[in-house]
Amino acid sequence: MRSSELRRHRTFLMFFFALFFSSCIALTASAQVDTDNAVAKAFLQNLQDRGLTLTHVGPVTVDNDVLSIGGLEGYPNVDPTKRFKIGDLALAQASVESDGRVFVGAFAASKFEVDEPDFNFTADRIAITDLYLPNADDLSNPASNLPTSLYSTVEVMGLLFQDRSTGQSMPIERISIDFDVNNGGFPIIASVQVANIVLSRSMFAPPQQQLLDELGLPQVNADIDFEGEWNGDTGEINIPSAAVVLKDLFSVQVSLKLEGLTDTVVEQITELATKDNVIALDLLQSAAVSSFNLSLINEGSLDDMLERQAHRHGQSRSTYVKQLTEKAEKQFAIIPDRAKQLEFTEAIYSFLQNPQSITLSANPKAPISVTQILGVSAISPASIISLLGIALQANVN
Repeated sequence: MRSSELRRHRTFLMFFFALFFSSCIALTASAQVDTDNAVAKAFLQNLQDRGLTLTHVGPVTVDNDVLSIGGLEGYPNVDPTKRFKIGDLALAQASVESDGRVFVGAFAASKFEVDEPDFNFTADRIAITDLYLPNADDLSNPASNLPTSLYSTVEVMGLLFQDRSTGQSMPIERISIDFDVNNGGFPIIASVQVANIVLSRSMFAPPQQQLLDELGLPQVNADIDFEGEWNGDTGEINIPSAAVVLKDLFSVQVSLKLEGLTDTVVEQITELATKDNVIALDLLQSAAVSSFNLSLINEGSLDDMLERQAHRHGQSRSTYVKQLTEKAEKQFAIIPDRAKQLEFTEAIYSFLQNPQSITLSANPKAPISVTQILGVSAISPASIISLLGIALQANVN
């Protein structure tokens, strides 16, 4: 993918994952180095343009089409107390475009570290494919239609976040991001996987810590999976699967279809968000919900958790389930449709008796605009159920 295609993909990249990638790349920057290699000069100049000072640049070598830099160290100009360090960098199939932008076919960095007085982040390895770095004019021009970076895939291995103020740490085995942008236009398909997030016992409140102890879980391991497709021409967004899995506990899965979010609309929303402005409702007039599904799925401990909750209340499981169902039934009484009241109550009762899965879905007869949903919910919240065709089902495969 070349410079002519950058504008097409800017809004999608920023809309989904700009925050993550900028946190990885924006801290890898700034300074000049004495080398005759044009790509190395342009790359390091790009880092300098991003506002960092380099205190160390390792040897620059070239082997066939691989440019290597034997380490970088430095700090952001705005805060010298924040330090960064990279063990080694390798840039394969790298070139300087005629407009001054740097293209890297495959980028790899090892032993990446960001160190602050109260925070430390490390990663064993970062690998990026089809990386574009904009020129100085792009970075200094707020009206530029280019992203701060563009890429096809990112993989970060062996992450560790450490909060010195609390003493807590959170390891993550792997983060992978993949954009299918080879078609040069829309639709664009993206997937994200975050594997083996380790949440220590100390990160939970005392009641949750007690529950983990009772379940025999010294920590919670989590995974995140996301798949999405966006057509910026038609404005359709399809997220067939987005899930957060707490292993041995439960998972939450979401699927969603939206309409009306064209590249123009998303770009306007993104621009307002980057300026910390409130997103005007008129930007969402064309946005509409086509379908929505939210599921809670047992991953091994929900049944045990209900048993323990009943025991804490000094009740049998059946009595506790009956009590919870009656409370839910009173809440559902505000629904005008008696059949819906019964449907929701029966789903809750079925799930509490045998907690395998419960799914809240919305399937309107025709796409419903976001502004209409907001308006109806303000006037008559219970009417949202019939407006969106909301259903609640338990233990359905």
